[in-house]
Amino acid sequence: MGCSESEDKAAQGSAFISRLFHDHPETLDRFDKFKGLKTPDQMKGSEDLKKHGATVLTQLGKILKQKGNHESELKPLAQTHATKHKIPVKYLEFISEVIIKVIAEKHAADFGADSQAAMKKALELFRNDMASKYKEFGFQG
Repeated sequence: MGCSESEDKAAQGSAFISRLFHDHPETLDRFDKFKGLKTPDQMKGSEDLKKHGATVLTQLGKILKQKGNHESELKPLAQTHATKHKIPVKYLEFISEVIIKVIAEKHAADFGADSQAAMKKALELFRNDMASKYKEFGFQG
């Protein structure tokens, strides 16, 4: 039996966030509900982390699919990340790096140098747009 799309997003998103916390432990400080997750097994088993991972992938997917015409999706995301969560732009860079690493590891044959470069460029544009919005909301993150 295969996974549903939402289960797949949850698993993939959880893998990205778990790897983010592993590679950049300082990012965990921004997530009160995940601070108790200390081991990879705890992270893998966390339903909250899976739910958040699915949300991250869903929102990022919506934004990237707009190919730059993403104001309506980006603005509320930037607002919450700037004013409520206070997520520095550097952390968006970290998650971007992690996304590329994890996809390259899991899908090496289908995600070569050209694909990685294209994804890196798309995520860089996303981060730059988030940074611009952060400034509009008075957050220098």
